[in-house]
Amino acid sequence: MASSDAGPGGPPSPGPGLPPAVLRSWDEAEARLFPLVMAQPELYQQALGAIQQLLGWLRETCQDLPALLAAHERGGDLLEGAGVSAVPGVRPGLIAAAACATRYRELVAELAAAARLTALARAREQGLSWAVVEEIGQADRAPYVPYQRVEAEVGSGRAVIVSIGPDETLSRAVYRLDAGQIDVASGALRIGDPLGSYLDPDECAAALRRTQAGPALSGVNAPAMSFQRRGCGIHALSSGAFFKYVTVL
Repeated sequence: MASSDAGPGGPPSPGPGLPPAVLRSWDEAEARLFPLVMAQPELYQQALGAIQQLLGWLRETCQDLPALLAAHERGGDLLEGAGVSAVPGVRPGLIAAAACATRYRELVAELAAAARLTALARAREQGLSWAVVEEIGQADRAPYVPYQRVEAEVGSGRAVIVSIGPDETLSRAVYRLDAGQIDVASGALRIGDPLGSYLDPDECAAALRRTQAGPALSGVNAPAMSFQRRGCGIHALSSGAFFKYVTVL
């Protein structure tokens, strides 16, 4: 089944210009707020409203990662500065951290989209029909360190996501292909249906070549798919170890 460009839960990977400790603190704040969904749903809704209100303020005032980091350093005082009322029973610092985490994922998504457009433009100038527009990790270190890249058809934005991760026994590498589509206007990436999983890297490479040579797949246009508007730059397809989910709020 097709899905939106959103990775599963897990610790966020270090992003450009932000210390890992900051990202961990945001992840921990969200983890502390989420149990309220079941335990105290009314309180959770109040906290969610405050987070969304603060997020709107962050969108207006934090247009890049340095600005977001500066806002984060204000901690719980950020709510007062943004004119957001505190939620009794929830520490302001948790609300501030959750809003910063969501804004961070939005900014990273924007950076990733811009990088894809740059890669497509460069490939177009070089006369290439397909090009690697995004890459995370090193293939020679997989599966111990997960690897993933996006290859796209320069003219149409039709894409194939190639990922390498461990199998269920954590002893062998699994090579996976998934369909995708890049919006050639915005650079947003959407993830389509799985194309296949392989234990042999040569089989995976051959399948990739066949896919690139063939027509566009209907699964890429499935109604369940949606363009990435905010969140991480790439979907964690096989291992879930790259980035935290796009957004939970």
